[in-house]
Amino acid sequence: MVRHRVTQADVAALAGVSQPTVSFVLNGSAPSGVRISEETRSRVLEAIRITGYSANPVAQRLAGGRTQILGVFTYEETFPRGGQDFYGGFLNGIEHAAERLGVDMLLFTSARVVDGRRRLTGDGWPRLGVADGCLLLGRLEDQSELQPLLDTHYPFVFIGRRRSEGGRLPYVGADYVAATARQVDRAAALGHARIGCLRARGADQPAKDREEGYLTGVARHGVAVHLLDADDPATAARAIRDQGITAVLIAPEHSHDDLADALASLGLRVPDDVSLLLLGQPLHPQRGGRTWSGFTVPREEMGARALVLLSRIVADGAPRDDRHQLIDCPDIDGGTLAAAPQEGPLT
Repeated sequence: MVRHRVTQADVAALAGVSQPTVSFVLNGSAPSGVRISEETRSRVLEAIRITGYSANPVAQRLAGGRTQILGVFTYEETFPRGGQDFYGGFLNGIEHAAERLGVDMLLFTSARVVDGRRRLTGDGWPRLGVADGCLLLGRLEDQSELQPLLDTHYPFVFIGRRRSEGGRLPYVGADYVAATARQVDRAAALGHARIGCLRARGADQPAKDREEGYLTGVARHGVAVHLLDADDPATAARAIRDQGITAVLIAPEHSHDDLADALASLGLRVPDDVSLLLLGQPLHPQRGGRTWSGFTVPREEMGARALVLLSRIVADGAPRDDRHQLIDCPDIDGGTLAAAPQEGPLT
């Protein structure tokens, strides 16, 4: 029979306290503003005695120094399947920065994936203690899971802009707001007056940033808002035709090739009748050899800069005004943006 190793979670359950409280008692200190009563401390110590819990030897070594190991935790599966390698650029940037900094990287993969997302709750976030600090990335995070890391001052950096109460959460992200607004500028400069945006699925921060950028851009040029909610390319194509839209911004999760085909079935050519701009370039060659206009996400630079920021926080704490970094997304000329048609789109 395999014996269950007693964890801090077991101690916390027996003592009737939270897992961070057990950690505070073991470390002999608590963050500013957190008070551990003598009665609570006694309950925790008694639970430790009853369970026979002993701290992880790696964690014990951490108490006296650093391991020169930094971690990476991803909320979605990391390694590519079926040609999808969204994380590849980030991991390349992280690896190159780690080589320059002389640190080792540890990829946390033990957290079970449920409905496409890993969770830090349960045994997840205490496992991060084997590293001096950790990078977090993924679209499907639950911010409530990050609270224990913030409360215990565990060093971490999110790859991707994330809002948090009091701006406490450090991140390195892509400036989707400015880049998306700039695509509206590009279309308006070529005479487009009806500029639409295929709204992103979900309500994650990148989707919100892209929509904010689109609304900023159309307001700047005094043109009407055309937010298209259709998931089906054929439905979106008909809405584009019916509303007389001549330029469309497309979130990366939508199938731009399918939309172009649906437009062609209605007699609308890209870019002669309708220009398409991608809010993040495709990761793989597209069918038909089409090159897309829009902007690209600087994944490698984001990964590298996030690791540099994390190493600074671990070493001595980065200045507060340097813990929120946004990187510009370079424009791509491509072949799907052209001047607005003189007589409007075909109907």
